[in-house]
Amino acid sequence: MVNRSEKTYNSVMVIQRSDYKWGVTDLEGNVIVPFGKYDWIDGFDQGLARVKIGRAPSNQVDNGNKWGIINEQGEEVLPVEYDEIWNFFGKKRYSTKVVKDGGKKDIYLHTLNPNLPERGITRHFTSRDDYDDYGTHYGEFAGSYAQDVMGYSDDVINDAFEGDPDAYWNID
Repeated sequence: MVNRSEKTYNSVMVIQRSDYKWGVTDLEGNVIVPFGKYDWIDGFDQGLARVKIGRAPSNQVDNGNKWGIINEQGEEVLPVEYDEIWNFFGKKRYSTKVVKDGGKKDIYLHTLNPNLPERGITRHFTSRDDYDDYGTHYGEFAGSYAQDVMGYSDDVINDAFEGDPDAYWNID
């Protein structure tokens, strides 16, 4: 018998079997992403998950791993051809960075999942709990190095950097 670990995200489960095969099913057990199609599947956040083909350690130069992003229907919304995709799981980001052939660029998540609001569009919350879950200190400067990598909140960027996240580089 093959053991497995699973995590549920909205209406899908990401499953890793003991034979190191990853897959995605719906809550009734219907296969959405066949086991073994990807060598690794991240958790779903905002209806999207990073996927990887290749098992080499990520700190290895030219490891041959390729990254992409799938939606909850198992569709590749960003092809598995990138050398790196920055983690956005659990970070409440509007964008993520992708690296391909040494070039780095931002990908806005709403372009991959049209149900998401565009950066700078006001979200309307139906309850105080929704607002608290979203967070009040991150988001305005999402996608900036100061916030996404260094972890500075909107409040700190507004106060210490006078609202300019690029001023982070001036800190000695």
